[in-house]
Amino acid sequence: MREFQKKKLLEIISDLHTVHQKIREKLEQKDYETVLSVLMDCQETAIQIGEVVEQTEGNGTETVSHLELYCENIYQISVQLKEISPLKAYKNLEVYLIKAENAVNHMPIKKTVIFLPYKASMWDSLESVWKAFCKDEEWNSLVMPIPYLNKNEDGSLGELQYEGSEFPADVPITDWQQYSLEEEHPDIIFIHNPYDQYNYVTTVHPYFYASRIKKFTNKLVYIPYFIHQNDIVQEHYCVLPGILYADTVILQSENVREQYIKYYEAALSEVVEKIGREAIEQKFQALGSPKFDVSSTADTEIPEEWKIFLAKDKKVIFFNTHLRGLMKGQSEQFLKKLEWVFTFFKGREDTVLLWRPHPLMAETAKAMNPEVVEPYLQLVDQYREQKIGIYDDSKDLHRAVNLSDAYYGNHSSVVELFKQQGKPVMIMSEWIIEN
Repeated sequence: MREFQKKKLLEIISDLHTVHQKIREKLEQKDYETVLSVLMDCQETAIQIGEVVEQTEGNGTETVSHLELYCENIYQISVQLKEISPLKAYKNLEVYLIKAENAVNHMPIKKTVIFLPYKASMWDSLESVWKAFCKDEEWNSLVMPIPYLNKNEDGSLGELQYEGSEFPADVPITDWQQYSLEEEHPDIIFIHNPYDQYNYVTTVHPYFYASRIKKFTNKLVYIPYFIHQNDIVQEHYCVLPGILYADTVILQSENVREQYIKYYEAALSEVVEKIGREAIEQKFQALGSPKFDVSSTADTEIPEEWKIFLAKDKKVIFFNTHLRGLMKGQSEQFLKKLEWVFTFFKGREDTVLLWRPHPLMAETAKAMNPEVVEPYLQLVDQYREQKIGIYDDSKDLHRAVNLSDAYYGNHSSVVELFKQQGKPVMIMSEWIIEN
């Protein structure tokens, strides 16, 4: 049974104790009509309590047994209203209710934690935490992918997107349309999207904004879906809604934690003054990034269509392109650079390119720079049709990282995964093109 359910049942039982006293008083006044009506209410309430207990604990519980005797006693009193003494009626009602109350008090508490990822490719930022909760018998651990919407160029919302079917097979999925956070009130909610409405490309469904779901849990926890490169934090990341509304923010290192605290205090001095420095220290925790956990344990099962590129023990170069390359003012040079990279690696006997573009490349271009969408998609088609190298648009980032021998591409949090494994990293400049 959940803690909030147990608390609610005990509150209802406490109210019944008060009602019993009222029944005694009305019997003393010989107001039998009122007594009969109130007894019927007590019976209905006891039945409702029993139904909740059976839903959470199953059939045959001690609590339900006592409630059944309580209801039987109500019936006996109702047919003896004029004969039974008010004191005896009161004591008979109390004895069975107290037994039911004690049984409820002894019910074990089952706490619930729920994880709310929105993109399957970002599940690695929560996965190892979910696995840890799954091993703890005191917790009921749920994964509920939430829908999101891409934004149009004018800022309006596009079609609803949902990736619940794209998560690993070993992750049981809870349907967001069937589970009510408001009604279930999970003890802990984990999120990895901090933006709410303040993202130009996508937004999670407004129902799941941090400002809203904060009301539906005892503790809201935010873990970034990305890794801060070289432990350097940009100020705006520290004051996004996910950080503001979270009770706990889990960060990759102590150095990153100190920067979050510094920027948070600078931007929200009044909040810090109100709740105290100690509360801020507790809010930000340097417990590491789950992305590192997945990187070190991920299996590398190579798809069949990739194997043709991996003959002759070729070195695999992970090619990572960031969505900012398609922004206005950068896209023309960025596309030229892509063509040059493809020409350089095409047909090489010693290396093969594994191109893994940012999962929101096309969506970003549609929202921020629509005229570049078609030229970019033409390059994607060219790369795939000419079999220049491996094209990876799967949700499994860590398979590609583990398979690759080196990193080449834009600045990205993926760099940190390569550094962690001791693999070479080269950052690409769009402005350097050799003929």
